[in-house]
Amino acid sequence: MKFFLPSLFLFFSLTIIAQQPVIGLLYNQDGVTPGYTLFNPEPNGKVYLIDNCGQKIKEWNFTQEPGSIAYLLDNGNILQAGLNNLEIRDWDDNLVWSFNMNDNGFPQHHDIEPMPNGNILCLLADRYTQEEIVALGRDPLNTANNFKMDRLVELEPVGTDEANVVWAWKFADHLVQDFDSNLPNYGNTALAPGKLDLNYANFQTNDYTHCNSVDYNADLDQIIISARHFDEIFIIDHNTTIAEAAGPAGDFLWRWGNPEAYGAGDADDQQLFGQHDARWIPAGYPDEHKIMVFNNGLGGSSVASEIAIIDTDNGNYTTQGGVFLPEQKTWSWSGAILGETMLELRKSGAFPLENGHILICESGIGRLSEIDRDGNLYWSYRNPQGSTLFPQYSTGDINTPLFRGEKYMPNHPALVGKDLTPQGIIEDENTVSASCILSTSNTEIETLAFSISPNPARDNIEISLGEITGDFSLNIHDGQGKFIQELNLNNSSGNYSLDISGYPSGVLFISIESKEGIFTKKFLKM
Repeated sequence: MKFFLPSLFLFFSLTIIAQQPVIGLLYNQDGVTPGYTLFNPEPNGKVYLIDNCGQKIKEWNFTQEPGSIAYLLDNGNILQAGLNNLEIRDWDDNLVWSFNMNDNGFPQHHDIEPMPNGNILCLLADRYTQEEIVALGRDPLNTANNFKMDRLVELEPVGTDEANVVWAWKFADHLVQDFDSNLPNYGNTALAPGKLDLNYANFQTNDYTHCNSVDYNADLDQIIISARHFDEIFIIDHNTTIAEAAGPAGDFLWRWGNPEAYGAGDADDQQLFGQHDARWIPAGYPDEHKIMVFNNGLGGSSVASEIAIIDTDNGNYTTQGGVFLPEQKTWSWSGAILGETMLELRKSGAFPLENGHILICESGIGRLSEIDRDGNLYWSYRNPQGSTLFPQYSTGDINTPLFRGEKYMPNHPALVGKDLTPQGIIEDENTVSASCILSTSNTEIETLAFSISPNPARDNIEISLGEITGDFSLNIHDGQGKFIQELNLNNSSGNYSLDISGYPSGVLFISIESKEGIFTKKFLKM
């Protein structure tokens, strides 16, 4: 017997006359990618998994506000970097592992990346005194008392609160400078594109690189890092020992976005501006193996941001005239979402989906939106969580930022066998969620699970049980997740009639739990 998760659903909306929500589900359209969206509001320690109707599926409570995004792991656990601690919680919100980064000498900085082997790549702020960095060849006139570049460590979680460092890399081991021939790292910066120019004029006297994202490619065993203050993304080799990573083997394999930073161009050649969230597009997706990035300042302006795709020829990195290829982006989009120009000068991200759609996070306004490659909008949701759990928005003053968001397909290993019954919306009310009806268009799923007719209905519905056999339980909840009724039944006819005349009007959920699995559908009680 095959098991199908309840949210292999398409969505449609009923047209209703109501005030447009300003938080929660703002828009959904036929063709939205099936799946569940994970996000963690910046002002508190909560993490949410929601369906495409804005209904909460799971909620986790971390001990700290997030320092970066949370990640759903294949085993159903969830990993988040807090402002100080790394934490892993299980599906039921129990703390599995917690590691104090600062106390162990690892000052957390922005992103982390879970790896297939269970380890965690962490971006760290590597701090130097003025004397230390000047001794490496930095111009003292452009150096503050405290100077930061980034480094990476790969941590192996141990027990409940410990970790081993199994790999490490840092910018300080890969420098070039033409300031002082008597100091280390001296050389022609234009002839050393695999190294970082320690005196590049990016007008940063202390926070020199400011990396904001890290991603790992298991097929290539390589890592991509986004350095905001260099307007560049870098790829380095992970297939090294710690000692090798500190030498020439750890130099940049590829860099892109601002060739002026390595002496191979000028300001007119720059293509990235304060970018975030550089990541490989997975195999099997449209534009597989290419890199997607959220380019915060399109053309160096503060007019719009863009989503860009860059073709690195799947690891075959080449240069032309001293400049790393490609010359141009493969694809880009910059436009409006719900009538507002996409413009985010800080944070934000773009998450590729397997059908070619893109989940965009506009961090400052806390909005997640799904578009296709033509910019058509399918879904938009605004984080309803601020520093208090249920802030009031009567004044229109909304402060609900997000670092990023991700979407997980219904067949993701973390979701298999889990109870994905919707539990109601997070905010107080939402007219778009209330009119969002789950329906199936896949005949196989409809047969193996169950179907409801008519939908909408007023007095009675017929439930066709498909291949659900034997004893099963039927649970009914309202649109806010409030329990209405539970029935323990036996499938002897393949169909079951249910009198709903006494149920409250509005969106209701029916969940069936049987030996075949847990299935949930949504219908409208008139």
